[in-house]
Amino acid sequence: MPAAILGDRACGKTTFLGLLYAAQVKYGTRVLDSFRFHAPLQSLRLMSQVYEGMKDSRFPGATLKDEMTHISFVFGYRKAVSGRLPMYMKERNWVHPFAKLNFAAYDVSGEDVQEFIDSGVAASPIIQQLLKSHVVVILVDCSKMTTEIDSPQFKHMLKYDSEVASLLVSLQTYKRQEFSRMRSQGVSVGDPVIYPAIVLSKFDSLRDDVLVKLGLHRGVPAGDQKRKRKEYAEALLRVFLPQTLSQLRGGKVAGVNFDQAAYFFSWVRTETSEAGMAPVGPPRIVRKEFSAEGGAEPDFSYEDYVAFIEHFRSVANKVPDEVVERENVQQSQPEPVPA
Repeated sequence: MPAAILGDRACGKTTFLGLLYAAQVKYGTRVLDSFRFHAPLQSLRLMSQVYEGMKDSRFPGATLKDEMTHISFVFGYRKAVSGRLPMYMKERNWVHPFAKLNFAAYDVSGEDVQEFIDSGVAASPIIQQLLKSHVVVILVDCSKMTTEIDSPQFKHMLKYDSEVASLLVSLQTYKRQEFSRMRSQGVSVGDPVIYPAIVLSKFDSLRDDVLVKLGLHRGVPAGDQKRKRKEYAEALLRVFLPQTLSQLRGGKVAGVNFDQAAYFFSWVRTETSEAGMAPVGPPRIVRKEFSAEGGAEPDFSYEDYVAFIEHFRSVANKVPDEVVERENVQQSQPEPVPA
């Protein structure tokens, strides 16, 4: 199933992908082969490079940001196989033992995206691939959240909100065209569904005055309090991404529905001075003490990344048959570009 990771420039997408790589490496060794990770060599090399830098207390450099459009990877989740089949049969390709999500990262503020928003024509191959996605992961940069409504940061956030909301409408319209074409060719499919997730990146940089004004506390509700975590996240989105939130909660557009959004919080602990202020120079990542499980690991929101991985286990198993049918149709006929 195609999945898109959308983020503004400098929103922490590189850091997010590096930490996601770190989390899957650590978590994948604990789940008895029920989860697998695969990436092309170029993507694997870049994510590994980012993570190794974090283990050395360094955030990824700006030079890596131009490479994000080349990042892709696959999450695989073992399906429950009914009946008592021999192991060699369960592992055969025709049994399809794994449900898969094919992730790719995109810059929302890129020139191709802006051209598509202005013209409505998906001329860029990147936009064409993005529109095929059934899963949409949206990164929201908490460092740009401010109560100063005349500031460049606030205006930039509103622009990002408008761009993401426009892309979501285009994605719904494209899905309706796609599924209508399949039905006209005799393929039996249900109504299309898009599965959204919101990642609040750089959450540790969210300012106290913003939280106070919104009536929020510094600590995020625990992972088992899903309703409270959702309310916490949506209190922020209601102010800084109102159009996107409205789109996600607005029901069907052109007969295409959004599944209930999932929310995750991403942070990396950074070094501070004795006065609690950031030290002079580039920020440095705090590393955990050496342990048998792995030494010099960055101190980050690992449990949220595990929750992110596990959330998509259920998503990957929801519509695999529809996606297979769609891909079979695509191979037999070129895709139209939505106007």
